[in-house]
Amino acid sequence: MRKVRALVSDPLHPEALQRLEEAGVEVVYRPGVEREELLEIVGAFEVLLVRSRTRVDRELLERATRLRVVGRAGTGLDNIDLEAARARGVRVVHTPGANANAVAELTVGLMIALHRHLKQAFYEREKPRRYGRELRGQTLGIVGLGRIGSRVAELAHAFGMRLLGSDPLPEAGPSHLPLRRVSLEKLLQDSDGITLHVPLNDRTRGLLGPTQLEQVKEGAWLVNTARAALVDEEAIWEALERGRLSGYAADVWEDPRLVTHPRVVTTPHIGAQTEEAQRNAGLGVAEQVLAALRGRDG
Repeated sequence: MRKVRALVSDPLHPEALQRLEEAGVEVVYRPGVEREELLEIVGAFEVLLVRSRTRVDRELLERATRLRVVGRAGTGLDNIDLEAARARGVRVVHTPGANANAVAELTVGLMIALHRHLKQAFYEREKPRRYGRELRGQTLGIVGLGRIGSRVAELAHAFGMRLLGSDPLPEAGPSHLPLRRVSLEKLLQDSDGITLHVPLNDRTRGLLGPTQLEQVKEGAWLVNTARAALVDEEAIWEALERGRLSGYAADVWEDPRLVTHPRVVTTPHIGAQTEEAQRNAGLGVAEQVLAALRGRDG
């Protein structure tokens, strides 16, 4: 009987590869495989394991004639055409929450970087010319109260911040914290700083554009460790230039001009890049793939 074959087209933790192999899956590890080659070889595999780089779109799924399961080692599914996968009977599994603490810690780190002017400090030989600010006592508006947003709330509360939250699900968010739920408009108006933790979809694309940025408190700051397309980056630049925003920090960005702005701090999409998060995501998706192959929920 032919072994189930799994193609891994993005980096995956070694323990995850080992778990699949121990379960009898033949693993072909090709992180970074180019698109053209991927389209040529994907038809030989029952399983495809990806992270955020590989686009699992309709074209790829049409070539993947044996495919039974797509596993995404991470949270978002915006790089996978879920409708096309369902139409072909391909199961899609992922690992929401595996990177929650890692992304939340980076979010708070970026808040500190903005407030202590770390970007300028690295380039100034003498003591920075401006005083920094503390997080304590500020009001943080958290847009999206899922696993990551809830963990950010816990960490921010430990810093002594006041918490506002906005989420369409009434049960979302940490019930053990003094977090006040408000509308997005109210959150923008009342927050000293705002952080984004929502998935990218048709409803959230361009969530913060020119109109929304006009609603924010003068001098507010913004952190985005979710997806670049949640914001209008041109509008972000203009809001920084006019002083509407005092600072912007992003782990995800598309416009390279943003990197050059003196009040912008960027990191190269490293939110989930910790040993713990990658191990959790890798092992989690491996178990879900094996469960899906057995016809069970992960």
